[in-house]
Amino acid sequence: MRLVYRCLLKFAPKLRMLFIRILSLLPHWLLYPFAEAAAFLGYHILSYRKKVVLENLRVSFPQKSKKEINQVARRFYRQFCQVFLEMIFAYSFKRKDWSKHAPLVNLDQIEEYLRNGQAVIIMGTHAAHWEWPAFSVSQQLDYPLEFIYKPMGSIYFDKIMLQLRTKHGGMAVSKEDSLKEIFKRRNQPRVIGIVADQLPTIKADKQWFDFLNRETAFYAGSERIAKMAGYPVFYADIKRKKRGHYEITFEQIASPPYQKSDTGIIEEYVRRLSQTVLQSPSDYLWSHKRWKYTRSEAEAI
Repeated sequence: MRLVYRCLLKFAPKLRMLFIRILSLLPHWLLYPFAEAAAFLGYHILSYRKKVVLENLRVSFPQKSKKEINQVARRFYRQFCQVFLEMIFAYSFKRKDWSKHAPLVNLDQIEEYLRNGQAVIIMGTHAAHWEWPAFSVSQQLDYPLEFIYKPMGSIYFDKIMLQLRTKHGGMAVSKEDSLKEIFKRRNQPRVIGIVADQLPTIKADKQWFDFLNRETAFYAGSERIAKMAGYPVFYADIKRKKRGHYEITFEQIASPPYQKSDTGIIEEYVRRLSQTVLQSPSDYLWSHKRWKYTRSEAEAI
């Protein structure tokens, strides 16, 4: 019995990826009802992080009524489930599919830096679709892509997500190893992707800004890497155009050379992120426990 269990553990990842490959070949219209069902189940039956979602929305939008908050929450669950469904059916995408479903806008400056042998940092968000931008960039730009990620609590789920995230190219770099890995290839032209709106650990180097109606901590690492390596920084503004279709627009935040006293990269990122969220509130990741601690609690530690 123990031998059978070990065999299942060994081959289960391959079976899971085979199942995902089969699902990715099905017509998209056939899969979306499953996302709708999952959203209904998550919101009405299981109440998956419902208290977190509603509280985040209430504090972020005090001017909205209870009815409006619930409407945004329901749309969030629907679009949240679509993101994961779209990760599955995108598994079989080719380059032409990415240019159709997630076109890249305003690439001229990025491509110019890369042609001149300069690496660039792209700061993404948990808005609209936080997985597809990296896939689309790695397929449509003829340069290497590295994306910094934070390992998940579940080893098995983390392995699945890494397989999905690296299927279309791109090198996954753990947050703990990011500085070492980035500076190892400091002079190589490439794209470094950072989803920069995650909650920093309470002891991490951070900056505080007014974001969505409360004081919010942001990792300071993106700014530190940019200044130390002399990399230009771009903001990736992701907009949902219709079901299964997004548009990714790149806006330059900062450019070298930097002075030691230069700051403002994270501040400009937060300003643009706020605009993105306010334009389409239901597209943001409200189930994230973004405000676990206050500034005074962090400073006390």
